[in-house]
Amino acid sequence: MAMVLPRVSVGDTLLTAESTDDPVTIPLFIGYTAQVEESGVPVALASLAEANARFGETGTLAWALRHFFDNNGRICYVYSLGDTAQWSSDADRLDALVAALQTPELTAAVMDDTHSGLLLAPELSELNDQTTDTLDLWYQGWQALLELAQYERRFALLELPEAPETAKTLALNTFSPDYCRNAAAWWPRLETSYADELDSAISYRRLSPLPAVAAAIQLSAKTYGVWKAPANIALLKTIRPTYDTALAQSLFTQTGVFANPICSFPGKGVYLWGCRTLLNDDTSPWRYIQTRLLMNSIEHRLKNIARSFVFEPNNALTWMKLKGQLWSWLRQQWLAGAFYGTQEEEAFSIAVGLDETMTADDLSAGRMIVNIQLALLAPAEFIDLTITLDARASTTQFEENA
Repeated sequence: MAMVLPRVSVGDTLLTAESTDDPVTIPLFIGYTAQVEESGVPVALASLAEANARFGETGTLAWALRHFFDNNGRICYVYSLGDTAQWSSDADRLDALVAALQTPELTAAVMDDTHSGLLLAPELSELNDQTTDTLDLWYQGWQALLELAQYERRFALLELPEAPETAKTLALNTFSPDYCRNAAAWWPRLETSYADELDSAISYRRLSPLPAVAAAIQLSAKTYGVWKAPANIALLKTIRPTYDTALAQSLFTQTGVFANPICSFPGKGVYLWGCRTLLNDDTSPWRYIQTRLLMNSIEHRLKNIARSFVFEPNNALTWMKLKGQLWSWLRQQWLAGAFYGTQEEEAFSIAVGLDETMTADDLSAGRMIVNIQLALLAPAEFIDLTITLDARASTTQFEENA
C-alpha cells in the first residue's frame, strides 16, 4: 500500500488578507526576453531598473514590465522561456510561446512557485498583429493558462482578441466552469504614451492591458484589501483603449460575453470597468474576481496557521489553540472590512471538535477537520439614483441610472 504523507488541505467549500504583499496578488509574467539570466526559474523584480538590467529593455515583455511598474506595480516575477533572438519571425515565436505554455516543464515551475498567484503571458497580445487566422492560437493559449491556474492559489489574467467578432467568438467558447472561476479577461488593447520607435512623432505603442491590470490588482489589495474589487481604477501612461466605450458596452452587455471592458471617460481618463471572472453564472459567488482572490488569500493564510498543528495531539486542547489562532486572524480581517456583518457572529464562524466536525473514525484516521463559514461581500455594480423635485404645488419625479 502506498504511503500517504501528512499534510494540510483545504476543501473547496463556500468559504469565503493581509501581508506586506499578498502572494495571490503578485503576478508571474511568462514569455521570451531580450536577455536571459535564468531560464526556467521565476525571477523576482521590484523595480523597472531591475527589470531592464536583468531582462533587457527591448521586446514585448520588456514593455509589459514597464507598463506594470509605471502603473504602480510593486513586485512581480518573470519566467523567461528563452531569448527572443532565437526566432526568425514573430509568427514562429508566438507558435513557440503557445507550445511552451503547455509543456510539463512550465507546469512544474508553476507548481513549485510559492511566491506568485497571478498568471499572464502578455506576448499573446501580438496575435492581434498577425495577418493569418489566429483564433486557434488564442484558444490554445487561453486553455493552457486556464489549466495552469488550477494549481494552488492561481488566477489567470487573459486578454481577448482586439477584433470584436474574434473576441466574441473566443469568449463564447465553452470552457470548464471550474476553469472559468479561476480566470478573468479584459478588452481591448491599450494605446499607451510610449512613443513607437518606428515613428515617434505620431505613433504610440499598443500594449496588452494585462500588465496594467496586474498592477491595479496588486495596488488595490495593498491599499484597501484583497476583498476590494479591482475596478473603477484609472490607468497611467495610457492614452485610450483601441476601441471606444460604446462598442465595449454593446459587446459585453448585450451578447452575454463575460469579460471586463476598459473604458475611456471624457475628462477623467481610462479606467478598468469590470470585476467579473469568466464564469457565466449570476448565482455563483465566484463570478467576482475579488471573491476568488479573497478565497485564495484565505486558503494560503489558514494553511500556514494550520501547518504548525500537524503531529500535535488531536484533542480538545489542540482544537482550542487552533480555533483561537484562526479566530484572531479572521476577526482582524472582518474589522478591516473583508466580510459582511455588523456583528462578529454575522461575519464568520469556526467549528472544530468531536461530534461537531469529526467522528471517532476521523480521529482514528488522524484527521482534524475544521469548518469555517464566512459572509461574502458583493460589489455595487449597478447604482440607481432616484431624485425627487418638490416644487410645493407639484412634484416631479425622475430616475437616473448610474
